[in-house]
Amino acid sequence: MDPVDFLTAHGGVAHRRTMLAAGVSKSALTRALADGRILRAHQKVYCLGTAGGVGVTRLAVLATGGVISHDAAAALHGIEMAHRPDSHVTVGRNRARVAHPGCFVHRSDLGPSEVMRVDGLPVTAPLRTVLDCARTLEPAEVVVIADSAVRQELVSFADLRHAAHEVRGRGAGRLRRVVDCCDPGSGSVLESALRMLLIEHGLKPPRTQYEMRAASGRHLATVDFAWPDLRVIVEADGFAYHRGRKAYLRDRTLGNACTLAGWRLLRFSWEDVFQHPAYVLRSTQRVLHLAAEATRPPGR
Repeated sequence: MDPVDFLTAHGGVAHRRTMLAAGVSKSALTRALADGRILRAHQKVYCLGTAGGVGVTRLAVLATGGVISHDAAAALHGIEMAHRPDSHVTVGRNRARVAHPGCFVHRSDLGPSEVMRVDGLPVTAPLRTVLDCARTLEPAEVVVIADSAVRQELVSFADLRHAAHEVRGRGAGRLRRVVDCCDPGSGSVLESALRMLLIEHGLKPPRTQYEMRAASGRHLATVDFAWPDLRVIVEADGFAYHRGRKAYLRDRTLGNACTLAGWRLLRFSWEDVFQHPAYVLRSTQRVLHLAAEATRPPGR
């Protein structure tokens, strides 16, 4: 599989292990890096770059004296996302007339702790980056970014929640709503995106990272989303995490355990969530309805 095709289909940013598991060869990665078709965002994280290429952002930094910010900074930190980042820099509030073609220029006075250097470039620190994204991106996009930052231990969930409740002014309420939707236990971009799709359409799972147990009490698996009262489970079925024999056996065990215990199980892929969201919602609504009907006492 071509690295550019994979990154294009998966939001523009991905970890090396995810790409290799999906069929991208090491030699294809090496060639794509050598000819500049993809870039190394951070350590083993690769990206397509910002709109027009990372070169646009680098030039904007030089031209404006600004700091790379928003989702452009997220890409450089290696934070995963479900969309292709744009080019963003932030300059001081006194730089009212600063602009650069192809780049969004924001104005804010950044403190020393809010700026760091990545690959020699000035970039907003991870916490500030997530907060900036929350002001400009769609809630579902921000939750994917925030969950990834927490998962990679670039930001602690406690610090993120504290910062969200300290922010005042434009976008403060929006930021708090986004943080309320984050899940420190989220295991992948797909899981975050699926959770937000359900939340935004009134299907918020009452439990996440739910522990499935056998009748004996033995732990079987930890599932993504569960409605325990209705005995319904929904899983984000990422292809990269289900290629090995061990993962295959885990899926079969989980599926059988759910059936034997009277649970209903739905699994949704990346393509389902991002290309066919109506199918995901329709299926979830249907299984919840069937489960509710099955638990209703006779005659009601």
